[in-house]
Amino acid sequence: MEDHIIMKKLFLLTVAALMLAAPSALAQKASDLKYVDAKSLMLINKGYDNTELYYSRLPLDMKSATRKGVWDLGLNSAGLAIRFSSDSRTIGFRWTLLNNFIMHHMAGTGIRGIDLYRLDENDHWHFVGTAIPNGKDTTKTQIAVSGMDGREHEYMAYLPLYDGVTKVEVGVTKNAHIGMPHKEILVKGSGKPIMFYGTSITQGGCASRPGMVYTSIISRKLGKECINLGFSGNARMDKSMAEIVARVDAEQYVIDCLPNCTINTLRDSAYYFMTYLAKKRPDAAIYMVENIWFSHADVNLEVRDLLIEKNAWWHELYLKLRKEGYDNLRYIPAEAISGPDGEGSVDGTHQTDLGFLRMAEGFLRYLRK
Repeated sequence: MEDHIIMKKLFLLTVAALMLAAPSALAQKASDLKYVDAKSLMLINKGYDNTELYYSRLPLDMKSATRKGVWDLGLNSAGLAIRFSSDSRTIGFRWTLLNNFIMHHMAGTGIRGIDLYRLDENDHWHFVGTAIPNGKDTTKTQIAVSGMDGREHEYMAYLPLYDGVTKVEVGVTKNAHIGMPHKEILVKGSGKPIMFYGTSITQGGCASRPGMVYTSIISRKLGKECINLGFSGNARMDKSMAEIVARVDAEQYVIDCLPNCTINTLRDSAYYFMTYLAKKRPDAAIYMVENIWFSHADVNLEVRDLLIEKNAWWHELYLKLRKEGYDNLRYIPAEAISGPDGEGSVDGTHQTDLGFLRMAEGFLRYLRK
C-alpha cells in the first residue's frame, strides 16, 4: 500500500515537472527571432505610392490642399496589410509607432496592434494571432503565433488602425524562409480595388484588432484590395478629398460620410463631391451610404430626428443626381448595414467586431452585384 502511495506521488511529481518544463522547452522569445524589414515584402490596400510615410494613406502632393486634421489621420495605417509567405514555426513583429497613444473606448490591439491571418487549404483567410502592443516604448516586439507545423504558408498581417507606423519588421525563426507571397490571392495590383471613403467607423473605431474593420472583412471575402480612407471625425466631403478619392481607378466606390456631416455640410459639399467623382469615374459603381442607425437613436429623440433628416436629404440628392443622368450612382439605406438589436456598438455609434461583421455582410450584398 505504501509502495503504491509512493509511486503515485512520484508520478504526480513527474507530471508536474514535465508541465513546468514543457513551456520553457517549447517557448520562443520574440528577441530570438530574425527580423526582416516588411518593405522587402508586399504591401497591399494602399492607394497611392507618393505618401509622406511608407505606411500612410494620402498622396504627398495633396498635403497643402488637405485640412490638417485629415492629413494627420492619413498618417494612420488603417487598412494596410503586409502579404508574405514563410515556413517559420513562429511569427512575430517588431514595429515602431508614430504616436503610441490610447483611447478609453477602443482596445489597444485595434489602435496599435498587428494581427495575422493565414491562408488555409481552401484558400480562405484564417485568423491565427495578434502581436499585442504591450509596454510604454514606442517600438514593440511581440510574437503573434508559435508552435506551427513548419510548412510553407501564405500570410497577411494587418497594421494598426488608429496609429501610424514608421517601421515594421516580420520575425521568423533563424532557419526559416520568408519572402513574397506565392499565390495570386489578395496581392498588389491583381485587379481593381474597392475604395472606401468615410468616418471613424470606416477607419476602424472600435474594432478589437485591425483585421476586423469592415473594409478588411470585405477584402478577405471578395479577395480584392480595399483602400481604407476613413478619417475619424473628418469625413466632410472636402473638395480636396473628391480629387484624392477619384485618383484611384477603383472597381467600386463606397461613400460613407454622413456621421461626420451636418445638414449644412451636406448642402455645401455633397453635390460637388458626388458629381465630381461620378464624372471622373463614369464606369464604376459609386455607392451613397446612409448614416448607420445609432443604437441610442431609439431613445434619444434629438439624435433620431437628426439621422432621419440627414438620410432623407441624402436620398433626395441621390434621386436628383440620377435624374441628372448620373447612372453609376447606387444607394445603400441604413437598415441594410445596421443590426436589428442595437448590439453592434461600443458606445451607440462606434462598432464592435459584431457591428463590423454585420456592416460587412450588408455591404457585400451590394458590392457582389
